[in-house]
Amino acid sequence: MTLTAKHSAVMLAALMGITLSTAAMAEEGPMGSPMGGPMLNFEQLDANKDGKVTKEELAANRTAKFTEADTDKDGKLSADEMVAMHEKAMAERKAEMAKAMIARIDSDKDGFASDAEMQSMPMMDKMFERIDENADGAISVEEMDEMHEMMTDGMHGEGKGGRGMHGGGFWNWMGGNN
Repeated sequence: MTLTAKHSAVMLAALMGITLSTAAMAEEGPMGSPMGGPMLNFEQLDANKDGKVTKEELAANRTAKFTEADTDKDGKLSADEMVAMHEKAMAERKAEMAKAMIARIDSDKDGFASDAEMQSMPMMDKMFERIDENADGAISVEEMDEMHEMMTDGMHGEGKGGRGMHGGGFWNWMGGNN
């Protein structure tokens, strides 16, 4: 595979990932909790279903989460138990996002995303044109790097340069540098 072909393949995958993940984030909301799940699920917290969440309901929810994470039932969370709790929350979040993505692009409603369905996403051309700043019909390494930097700065504030919950995960998935 030539360098140009590799860049084209990476760009197509990046555009698809940006489109899908941005749409999923817009629909599902930010990953606001420290464990990577949704910020708060009101329906789950409102145990008595009275339309209000009390401090007692919050405390009960925290206790339930702690009890679930305390797999050895010693009343304490070890580093391994915290890692497992985090991984479980992230896996649940990823599964929700994948289901939402498939539902959005599954035009034949067979429960799967085909290559043709992914290729027909209207945002693909718009994203390509946005990244192709000089409008030469190709995306250069410099344009790709600039897009990556813009995504990173946009998610973490100007100049922080870190990769975080969303941008870093996407770029790591794409095989990008750390």
